[in-house]
Amino acid sequence: MNILLIRTVPKGDVFGAESFLPLGIGYISAVLEIAGHAVKILDLTIQKLTDGQIIEMVINEKIELVGFSSVTLTVKSAYRIAGLLKEKTKVITVIGGPHATALPEEPLLHKLDFVVRGEGEETMQELCAGYKDPGKIAGISYLHDGKIVHTASRPYINNLDLLPFPARHLFPPLKLYKGQQALGNRLPVGNILTSRGCPYECTFCFKAVFGRHFRARSVESVISEWKHLLSVHKVKEISIIDDSFTTSTERVMAICKRIVEEKLVLPWCCPNGIRVDNASFELLSAMRKAGCYRVAFGVESGSQRILDSIGKKITLGQIEAAFLNAKKAGIETTAFLMMGNLEEDRETIQQTIDFAKKIAPTYVQFLIAIPYPGSLIYEEVKRNGKLMVKDWDEYGEYDEKFCFEYKKVNAVLIDEMYKKAYREYYLRPGYIIKQLFNQNTYRYFGKRARAFFRFLK
Repeated sequence: MNILLIRTVPKGDVFGAESFLPLGIGYISAVLEIAGHAVKILDLTIQKLTDGQIIEMVINEKIELVGFSSVTLTVKSAYRIAGLLKEKTKVITVIGGPHATALPEEPLLHKLDFVVRGEGEETMQELCAGYKDPGKIAGISYLHDGKIVHTASRPYINNLDLLPFPARHLFPPLKLYKGQQALGNRLPVGNILTSRGCPYECTFCFKAVFGRHFRARSVESVISEWKHLLSVHKVKEISIIDDSFTTSTERVMAICKRIVEEKLVLPWCCPNGIRVDNASFELLSAMRKAGCYRVAFGVESGSQRILDSIGKKITLGQIEAAFLNAKKAGIETTAFLMMGNLEEDRETIQQTIDFAKKIAPTYVQFLIAIPYPGSLIYEEVKRNGKLMVKDWDEYGEYDEKFCFEYKKVNAVLIDEMYKKAYREYYLRPGYIIKQLFNQNTYRYFGKRARAFFRFLK
C-alpha cells in the first residue's frame, strides 16, 4: 500500500522550524515499512507545501492512504487538507494523536474515514492491512451506515523494545530541526524516547495516548539507538523527550553508566521536564558525568495549595532540593511555571513569581494554563467556567493569552501577572550579570532578545 503520513501545522505556523523531529510518525512509519508498505512522510513544519501541492503529490504518487498526526493547535489544518483530498481523490484518510483520541467523533464529522485512538503503531499496521473489515481492529473509530462506531480500546504496548527505531530516514535532513535553539542546542540535534506513560494525574495534562502506566525500554535498547544517532545521523546533541524519564532512577543510572563506559558522552538534555521528587544529587551527578548539561523541572507553582489542587504530588521543599542538587551537580536548569490554574488568585501567582526567584533556575518559562480537550481542567471549565476559545485554530493564539474565566482568574489578571513575572525574573541585576558570563547569551542573543522584549511593553 502507498501511504503518506503528514504532520500538520497550526494557523500562522507558530511552530516554524523550532521543533524536534516527530517521533510518533517516525515509529508508525517504521512499523509500516517493516510490514511491506511504501511510506512517505510530509512534515509541514519543514516542507512548506501548499494544499494544491499536497493534492498533486497524492495523485501523482498514487497514494492510497493519508494519515495525519495532529494536536489541538493543528487539527483544523488536518481537517482542511483531508476535506480537499476527499473532493479530488478516493484516498483513505486517517487521523491520530491526542486531540483525535480525546474527541474521536469530531474528525468523523469532518469526513475523515478513521480515527486511531491511543498508541498508533499496532493499530495502523492492522488498519492498513484490513481496513475493509474495521470492526475487528481495536483502537479505532469510524462511521458505519451513518452511525459512529468505537471499537474496543487497544491495550498499551508493554514491551517497547519490540518497536523498531523511528524511520528518521524518511524525514527531511535532521539538521533542519532546530529543537530549542534559543537555549543553546547544537545542530544537528537528535531526540529520543526511552519510555512511555506517566503515572501522575496532573489536571492540566491528557494522558490517553501513552497512558498512565509507565513502560520503559531496556538499557540495551536505549544505548543501541543512542549509538545509531551518533554514527548514522552524526548528532551533536541529544534531547530525551520522555514524559517521565526518571521514574525508574535505577534504569537512568544504568543508562548513564553505559554511556560513560562505551565512550558515548555528548551533550544531552531533558527539555520536557523531570520530576523533582526523585532528583537526588547522586542521580543528577551521574547524568552530568554522562553528558547531561540541562534539565527542566515541572515546578508549576510556588503555592503549595495550588500544587495540591492540580494533583502534582510534590512539595515546595522537594522543588528547592531538586534545584540545589542540580546546581551542585553542575547542570543548568529550566523551571516550568504556570499561572491561571483553577484555584489561582493574585496572591498565589505572586507566590509563584517570588518562588521562581528563590530557586533561581538558569532559565524560567512562565506558562499560561490552557484547557486542552481530554484534560481535567478542560472538563471543569466547560462545566463551571467560561471558555473563550471558539475554534481550535485559536488555541495557537493563546500561548501568551488567557482563554477562560473561572472564579478569581481572568484574562486581565493573567495578562498583567504574566508580563510582570518575566520582568521581575529576567531584569534582576544578579541574573543579568550572571548571563554576561554565559557563552550561550551571545550565541543566541537575537532570539533571546526578541523573546524577552515583548514583555517590556
